[in-house]
Amino acid sequence: MANDLSMKAPETDAQALDPPFEKPLEMNLEELMNAHAPSLLRYAARMVRDDHAARDVVQQVFIRYHELQPGERPAIGAVRSWLYRVTHNRAVDLIRKEQRRKKLHETHAELDLAEERSQRAAQNRQRTRAVLDHIHLLKENERTVLLLRLQEGLSYREISEVTDLSEGNVGYLLHQAVATLSEKLAQKQAHKQEKAGTS
Repeated sequence: MANDLSMKAPETDAQALDPPFEKPLEMNLEELMNAHAPSLLRYAARMVRDDHAARDVVQQVFIRYHELQPGERPAIGAVRSWLYRVTHNRAVDLIRKEQRRKKLHETHAELDLAEERSQRAAQNRQRTRAVLDHIHLLKENERTVLLLRLQEGLSYREISEVTDLSEGNVGYLLHQAVATLSEKLAQKQAHKQEKAGTS
């Protein structure tokens, strides 16, 4: 019988001892980023609603992976879910941090506004007190409309009904009263400063 030339040559001892080729259990960092970075960026951007913040999140994820010891890294079949889980957690942390920062900013703004309102209210009370202390310098009709406006808080229409004056006349008398008192108070302040300078 003729020899079958198609038969494979027998393995040598060295070939028989060679272990079969196995794929590595882990991807290197560059391969990992090329394979997963685009989808992680898309997911993070949808969560944090900011492309720059999303890039920071994903960068932190890959840094975290790189810092893991070989024995701590997920198996190649679990890498994708690990990356998404860490991306999700980092994005949630960022959102919560931003919410705390925003709340803190709003609290500071509210405190500043409350302080500003308090200062304005104190200034208004001081001006009102100064006006009432000098209201005797006004004519009777000016004094009446000013008291009803400043002290009692009546509107022009209500003052008109109380005094039987037209609303236009009420406005004119208030303007005159304020101008007169402003002039008197300015004169008093100038006199006080002049007296302090000569003492």
